[in-house]
Amino acid sequence: MNRSIAAATSTSSRNKGVLLLACAFGLLSAMLVFAFLSSRGGGEDVNSKIFAGEGAETVVVLARDVAVGEKITSDMLTTRTIPATALLPGRVKDSDLSTLVGKVATAPMFAGEQVIDAKVTTYVGQDTLAYKVPQGMRAISLQVPHEAWIAAGLPQPGDRVDILGITTLSKVDPLTGEEKPNVVAGYIAQDVEVLAVAQTVVKTVPKVDGANGPGGDGSSAGASSIASGAKKQEAATYEKAVSITLALPPDLAAKVALIDAMRDDVGQYRILPRQKGDTDPITGKQVWTYDDLFPVR
Repeated sequence: MNRSIAAATSTSSRNKGVLLLACAFGLLSAMLVFAFLSSRGGGEDVNSKIFAGEGAETVVVLARDVAVGEKITSDMLTTRTIPATALLPGRVKDSDLSTLVGKVATAPMFAGEQVIDAKVTTYVGQDTLAYKVPQGMRAISLQVPHEAWIAAGLPQPGDRVDILGITTLSKVDPLTGEEKPNVVAGYIAQDVEVLAVAQTVVKTVPKVDGANGPGGDGSSAGASSIASGAKKQEAATYEKAVSITLALPPDLAAKVALIDAMRDDVGQYRILPRQKGDTDPITGKQVWTYDDLFPVR
């Protein structure tokens, strides 16, 4: 009986020894393969060897995060071999890496991301007003008879504002024939982008290269006559501004235009700048009348 137990113990020990030896050989084999791939690539990234296969390409990727409007430099770029199933349309091949240097990012890009044509631009021909108007909006310029109407002329391109309309009409009481003031003030539009003050426009970075631009060939076709008829001025202050240009939906642009077309003593507007980053809608009462100003007691 003792002899049987001793034999079983001996067999179990030999099995454990064989298993440990197999693990050691397996680990050694993995290390040798890793070293072989590294030496064959001449220092090339091992991941490139692993992912290389039919249809794989070496493309340009970002070495760090890039913000909108940031100019591309060579240290921001690197290359990586990407399998065919992960390649993006518009990718830039490693041989074209140098063509990206000096271009500008039109969207946020992140480290490791493939660089695609749609997210970079040569920033040529984008100083005209037509490229500043957001999708679905219309640019409307308002005459500024008094600087107090536009917060002392201090709003600058890129600011966000609300538009308050004021009409000072009169009405006749049908019973007494008495004429009473009919003063109404209300918000016409909220969170509106200022596109320009006088002839100074905000700098944005839309994608206009080649066929992707509104002109089809990267040209500034369709640009506003306001922008093409006057030189862009980099004014330090805006106290001499005679107009303010806003981006509004077509229906709200028509309402603001009605106020702007009235005599100054009948219709007025006020531009109310918002705090940076404040996009909340106005809550509570938004239209006031003469009776709200002097309520009957």
